[in-house]
Amino acid sequence: MEITGSTTVFAIAADPIAHVKTPQRLNALLRERGIDAVMVPFHVAAAGLPGLFAGLRGLANLGGLVVTVPHKESAAALCDALTPAAELIGAVNAVRLRDGCLTGGNFDGLGFVAGLRGQGHEPAGRHVYLAGLGGAGKAIACAIAEAGPASLSLYNRSPGKAEAFAERLARHYPGLAIRVARPPSRVL
Repeated sequence: MEITGSTTVFAIAADPIAHVKTPQRLNALLRERGIDAVMVPFHVAAAGLPGLFAGLRGLANLGGLVVTVPHKESAAALCDALTPAAELIGAVNAVRLRDGCLTGGNFDGLGFVAGLRGQGHEPAGRHVYLAGLGGAGKAIACAIAEAGPASLSLYNRSPGKAEAFAERLARHYPGLAIRVARPPSRVL
């Protein structure tokens, strides 16, 4: 694929970045479909994230930015606007530039629930236990809550983080039984 001045550029930011396979997979798909776009990996340390976001605003051919570990929560604070889900989650994994405005969204949870359903596991009406409330974990919790489980038990190594997020989630899903959980005894 030839990259020209009209090529749309997507980027993915992480620290580290060498293990991330998204650019290779997306570029193969773009090439296969004849789309004039490319994804490039950006190795960005936490201290460099504000500079990256400032620089993105000036890119006329930016299609978007994928954000991954460890930047999902920090990136949310650098966006001008957040989708309702990203605001609840407090983390983004996708950023779009439109008219100088960086809008962050989060699709981790939607993808996870789609994967569950694709494997025949419907969360609706089930009792769900979720361990880990980082950026992706919170996104999964929101998507599961949206799917209508009978209950949602949240565990995090930092109990205060689990309690704060459980309270926030309960305000958005008042009919859902949400509790902070301990790890299952077989995990200990």
